[in-house]
Amino acid sequence: MSFLGITLKNPIRGNRIKRAVGLRCEVCGCEEYLENLVVHSIIKEEEGCEQSPGSMEPFLLVLCFRCHNAIHAFDAPRSSQEELARQRPEPLRREIRRILSSVPRRYTPPDTDMEEAYIVACTSHFRFGV
Repeated sequence: MSFLGITLKNPIRGNRIKRAVGLRCEVCGCEEYLENLVVHSIIKEEEGCEQSPGSMEPFLLVLCFRCHNAIHAFDAPRSSQEELARQRPEPLRREIRRILSSVPRRYTPPDTDMEEAYIVACTSHFRFGV
């Protein structure tokens, strides 16, 4: 999977970007719930593969569903979308670059056998409130 796909489909990274912009659509400015916002990519996935993580910031916008649909329906020019991203205050641009550049810690699953733990829990003679 390309970097762009990982960036946009990673819910933790995507949610951090949405929070960084204040849970507001960057086009209309309306405040939305986290799940009602989309991290929109201005560039195509093939172009995103050529970019380093930190350099993706100018190619991402946080949009509400209405604005996201309108950008696609009216085929908004790439230059207009990039101009919106350039209008971000510099501290916000730095924060988004930091989020994009962060590398999650490696996860090591526990050594326990989950099936065995489940069976033990289900067959336990210990009962609450008895």
